[in-house]
Amino acid sequence: MFNLTNTQGRISLNCVFQGPGRVELVEEQVQEPGPGQILCAAQKSLISTGTELACLQGQFDEGTVWSSWVKYPFYPGYSMAAQVLKTGAAVERMKPGDRIICPAGHRQFFLANEKEAALIPDSVRDEEAVFTQVAKVALVGVLRAEPAFGERVGVVGLGLIGQLVIQLLAMSGSRQIVAIGTEPLRLKQAGNNGATDLLNLPIAEAFEAIEEITGGRMLDTIYDVTGSYPVLPYCTMLTRELGKVILLGDTTEPSKQTVGPKVVFNSVSILGAHGRLMQGFKGWTEEDMDGFIFESIARGKLDVKKLITEQASPLEAVSVYSQLVDRRSDFMGVLFDWTQL
Repeated sequence: MFNLTNTQGRISLNCVFQGPGRVELVEEQVQEPGPGQILCAAQKSLISTGTELACLQGQFDEGTVWSSWVKYPFYPGYSMAAQVLKTGAAVERMKPGDRIICPAGHRQFFLANEKEAALIPDSVRDEEAVFTQVAKVALVGVLRAEPAFGERVGVVGLGLIGQLVIQLLAMSGSRQIVAIGTEPLRLKQAGNNGATDLLNLPIAEAFEAIEEITGGRMLDTIYDVTGSYPVLPYCTMLTRELGKVILLGDTTEPSKQTVGPKVVFNSVSILGAHGRLMQGFKGWTEEDMDGFIFESIARGKLDVKKLITEQASPLEAVSVYSQLVDRRSDFMGVLFDWTQL
């Protein structure tokens, strides 16, 4: 448990990308909270492997959101479960000792805007609550697709967000959920999360298999959660006429991305979905999304515990990112446990 009273001159240990491929732990001073701010102590933070490894790699087309967003030194992370230490003026919803989630980076102590934080209910543990940010990204993608009951759906990109998409689709009444990939462990996880069909194939070789298992109907919707530019044209060929492709992974090199040969002929819709759509999207507020995810976790409808593959001390950050770069497919949910400091 952190000391809730001694906040003067607090020094925070922070994870920083100093340049492409360069991870460092840096000590920095944290200021007192101002109006509307809360001073927090990290408990658990989740690595978003797709986004963070792309930021660490540092290879972006000019003019992309990536190139304007990632400036070194860069502070990675956006999925934090923390404890409130102190509140600034005009903070009304939170008090010292409260548990919260917020989109903070991997920092031991930090200031957050009260409006960007949500209270964690007693029924949800910190290591579960920390998945809320990525679960909201998956939820935005499913809402964007407007799934109908009984649809045949595909998912390519079976990392954290892809696995959460599969769980949400299983909740939404999809008739067939096809997981496509070449990593056996991730395919097995997809099956555990509700996928009805597992295709151990590269997306480029999946057409005949999709045609066979759908009885020639092809997919109503396919989710591309890879962020890999070669994938999209194959996805558009796996949908039926008037089918949909949901892009939940944003490539860092869109200049190399094509849409496929039959998008116009088959009248295929390509729909992007980004996490910043959380507020007010299709009538959902971000507070609604937080509540839905917390309730789904508490009721066992959304199982994030089984997505955790490693919990490490932040002191091991350099080693953790090195392993993710070398063996990304061996990991799923990787958490920093700040209580180990």
